[in-house]
Amino acid sequence: MSVQALLLIILFILMIVIGGRRGLKSFFILFFNFIMLFIMVILIGANLNPIKVTVCISFIITAITLFFINGINKKTSSSLISVTLVVLLTTLMIYKIGTESQIQGFGIEQAESIVNLSVYVGVNFNKIVICEVLIGLLGAITDVSISISSSLNELYLNNSCVTKKSLIKSGIDIGRDILGTMTNTLLFAYISEFMTLIIYAKQLNYSLSTIINQKVFCAEIFQVLCSGIGVILIIPVTAFIFSNILFLKHSTKDLASSTK
Repeated sequence: MSVQALLLIILFILMIVIGGRRGLKSFFILFFNFIMLFIMVILIGANLNPIKVTVCISFIITAITLFFINGINKKTSSSLISVTLVVLLTTLMIYKIGTESQIQGFGIEQAESIVNLSVYVGVNFNKIVICEVLIGLLGAITDVSISISSSLNELYLNNSCVTKKSLIKSGIDIGRDILGTMTNTLLFAYISEFMTLIIYAKQLNYSLSTIINQKVFCAEIFQVLCSGIGVILIIPVTAFIFSNILFLKHSTKDLASSTK
């Protein structure tokens, strides 16, 4: 048995034992997301617009993940709307920066890996950088969004007299508590991928200025900062959208009862 298969079995057992039925659903969602990402790569390779493909695949992944695991309700609906808006906002904010930062493509450190590969792939790597950022932040903003909407839903259920303004404020306060740990998670996830190259560069006696100006290092930092922007944006967006959806339905019920 290969190491990968053994780890997969361990993951499956732990998700069943600890997560129960929801853990089983989450395990199958992992395979679904992998298939969707593979389809996304195929579509981009077929010369479709990378950003449009990534946004559409991100919407499908988010919708299936939220609705399949947590069901269709106010929490998941508001989270889906919030994640979609933040993905679009982040794309608009970083598109020009990403295309002008010159971090697309491969660095000199990766030359040996691609020396036997064709470089005439016909793909716009300026847009691929944006796609990498969007996919990288998708899991983080989905996690933050559902955490905030679930917390606000519990707050409302335990205090039905809460106002929309106070609910939005509570959502932002909850998001502030999540913000620090989530940005650290993104930082560690991206920088850990660069650790071997840092060690390699240090062994070759590269100066610190050379290391921090390498294309691969700049690309990782760019993704960390852009992902941080997405995580920050998802907090007020989710708080605002969930509160409005909740009180919109509440107002509709009051209007219907008053007309009777």
